[in-house]
Amino acid sequence: MAVKIFFSLCMSAVVYFFIVAGKSSPAEWIYAGFLMVLFVQMIRTGDFSKYRRIFQFTFAFLFAISFIGILYDERGSMAIAEDSIQNSEIPFCHITIPLTMLPYFITKTVIFPARIIGHFASVISMLLIWFIVTITIGRGWCSWVCFYGGWEDGVSRLSKKTRFRLLSYNKDIRAFQFAFLFFIILVSFAFLSSVYCEWFCPFKIVTEFSQITDIPGLIATVMFIGLFLGLVIVMPFLTRKRFQCVSFCPFGAFQSFADRLSSFRISIDTDKCSGCMKCASSCPFCAIDKDTITGKKGRPEITCAKCGECIAVCPEKAISYQFSFVRKGCSGPEAESKTGEIIQMFLEPGTLFLFSAFTFSVIISSKFGPDALMRIFSIFTGGL
Repeated sequence: MAVKIFFSLCMSAVVYFFIVAGKSSPAEWIYAGFLMVLFVQMIRTGDFSKYRRIFQFTFAFLFAISFIGILYDERGSMAIAEDSIQNSEIPFCHITIPLTMLPYFITKTVIFPARIIGHFASVISMLLIWFIVTITIGRGWCSWVCFYGGWEDGVSRLSKKTRFRLLSYNKDIRAFQFAFLFFIILVSFAFLSSVYCEWFCPFKIVTEFSQITDIPGLIATVMFIGLFLGLVIVMPFLTRKRFQCVSFCPFGAFQSFADRLSSFRISIDTDKCSGCMKCASSCPFCAIDKDTITGKKGRPEITCAKCGECIAVCPEKAISYQFSFVRKGCSGPEAESKTGEIIQMFLEPGTLFLFSAFTFSVIISSKFGPDALMRIFSIFTGGL
């Protein structure tokens, strides 16, 4: 109980500092209260996955409202004007990080038309956030922080049952995602342009898009709409999986490799595991196969995003968060003492992961959540 209270108090300080401090709008207090209720419920019940889903879908919805509102405030439209591109005024998107690295290392050119510094989504700020997230929660970004993935998370839960099972196709889906990553990196380098943003991004219709001034622009817009409907709406509904995240997102594939630097991992106790495969069925990232369990690999496959769904459904409690740099917790005589027990309680990997992941969720959503609420309030109050 003391550990739960301690981390709840620490999170309340984080939420206050990033959401409420120096502000007086009711929107900040409402959003701060919402975040604290979710965190307290997670740490009290131990059910991370349920409340994580609630947060991520809510954040995705609020982010779209806020981001679109900001675009209208700055340029009067969701459409990207040519002068915005020329002046590098496009918010830098984390999905393009793997696409920009090769061109920059070889040509010293940033192929995405974003500001280097001085913007809420500048190149430097997003790279710094990405690096810190990578060495802590790794691909946990996708399931805890990403303001796009929440759309799939929410839609996948609209269906009570799986209408199209993907378990036997997991390896093929992962292989396609990595192949697409390498393809889009090479093409972006060849054209020194963010080809994914120009032709393949499914989230253009809920953020920003290029003006339709010619046939290629029209074709690209039709592709954006089709990809959003197919990968973000239809397939998650049919499969109850984060289908776009696991099959098409270049950042997700890139984070799977970068996750090797992460401080946390999901561990499967092969001695406790009964082989029921509930974890494989529930995994939204297609990261657990039959071979993962029967082969006693002891951990999910490379696309694991640490969402906690497998932990929640395991009847044997055989799956847990662990530190990447140690096999087990404290051991030896010091762990048997009262002091050792207290230290172990405060250094429990699952609790530390939750605190780390939710802290990033608070930080990334601190601008967009309250801003969206204020815009919603303004609509219902007539701007008064």
